[in-house]
Amino acid sequence: MRKPLLILLLLSLTTTAFAQDRDDDWRRRHDRGYGPRENAFELTPFVGYRWGGTIFTDETFLFGQDVNVASSANFGLNLAMPLGDSGMKLELMANRQASQLETEGGLFEPDDEVADVDVTYLHAGLQIPFARSRNATPYFIVSGGLANIDPQVTGVSAENKFSVSAGVGVKIPMSDVLAIRLEGRGYYTRLDDNTDDCAFCDSFAHQDFTQGEVNIGLAFSF
Repeated sequence: MRKPLLILLLLSLTTTAFAQDRDDDWRRRHDRGYGPRENAFELTPFVGYRWGGTIFTDETFLFGQDVNVASSANFGLNLAMPLGDSGMKLELMANRQASQLETEGGLFEPDDEVADVDVTYLHAGLQIPFARSRNATPYFIVSGGLANIDPQVTGVSAENKFSVSAGVGVKIPMSDVLAIRLEGRGYYTRLDDNTDDCAFCDSFAHQDFTQGEVNIGLAFSF
């Protein structure tokens, strides 16, 4: 009779201890606040709005004058891979904008559309967090890679140019595996292929293609 009672007593103590451990673990997690793990992979589909980008006649005589990329929506995907326990992540990004090339109208006059254009960035970079907390993780982002500028004009081919970007963002955790990601970023692409030694000529040529954008996405940790 004593043996069954002893077994029941041991089972009761074990169950109580296990329940207490679970309660303590829940309290610790609740006190810390839920948030994606720092050493997890992240997949972030996003949408945004991009502006800027001028192709000057110094670079092409296709349209006979300077043309601007019209401000419009963009969309893309980020894949971030952890670099140890530092919180830094290696990030791969594909980011596309479908827009129009426009010539500038006069004062109060509408711009004239001359062609459709797609601008796509394929970049690799670093996501560098700072001032981390349980409520938000702000970060810097720097990247470099390819800018593909593709005017939809018969007989015209797309151009691939080296580009860089930098920006700042914040991740706001919603759960252990999900966060809202807000980001602002600027892009710089040099269009010129000139390899001569005329520094004076280069200083007066319009060779820069610059754009800015703001994005919002959902970061899934796994």
